Amino acid sequence: MQRFPWESARRANRGGRRHGRDRGANGIGQRDTKVTTARNRSRSQPDFLDKATFVQTAAEVADRVGWSELTLSAVAREVDRHVTSLYAHVDGLDDLRREITLLSLEELSDAVWRATLGRVREDALREIALVLRQYVKAHPARSASIVLTRHGSDPEQVSRAQRLAEPIQATLRSFGLSEDQVFHAHRAFSASVWGFTQGESGELFPEGRVDESFEEILELFFLALSSGKWPTQPRRRPVPRSSKRS
Repeated sequence: MQRFPWESARRANRGGRRHGRDRGANGIGQRDTKVTTARNRSRSQPDFLDKATFVQTAAEVADRVGWSELTLSAVAREVDRHVTSLYAHVDGLDDLRREITLLSLEELSDAVWRATLGRVREDALREIALVLRQYVKAHPARSASIVLTRHGSDPEQVSRAQRLAEPIQATLRSFGLSEDQVFHAHRAFSASVWGFTQGESGELFPEGRVDESFEEILELFFLALSSGKWPTQPRRRPVPRSSKRS
């Protein structure tokens, strides 16, 4: 069929307009541009940060920088967030410290329970001491949070602290101690092990031989607990003369 010249020109103009509408100067269509932009935008958005991951990361930062040096800004940098976004999970630094303490109590309780499973007396007490020592070495800030935090006013912290105490107290009972003896023996054991391990992590024993000293602490407890002579009541001691004069 014969076509007139102006029909060919009109058809070409329509094709050019369609091409210009569908394609940009760089050869990408408008729809393609929208898809590409949306994809790039989604890549730039950070992944969702749940509270458990946030607290775990904060605990790792604390172990690295020190319990007293922990700040929200340091945690925000670690999780690649603006510091204000952290308030979706905690009310502030004190609340974050509380969450880390709860995490630490839970972690250490789980480890102590696993260590004492199927063990009693010296075997169980040694495993408890080793777990406590290893935890302090691996997590200095988390262990500090357990020691330095006052748990009495926080019911959740009290509950988790009691769970940590249960396997230790059960082990002390396996030596035949009464409940009153277990009460004081638990304090003596915890203070000795925690104090030694904290001093060890703080490099308070430059002379070395810390493993030998640690073993001697345990042997002293084994000897006292196994002998059946663990004190039942504090010994009444005479009042020093200097106190009488005052």
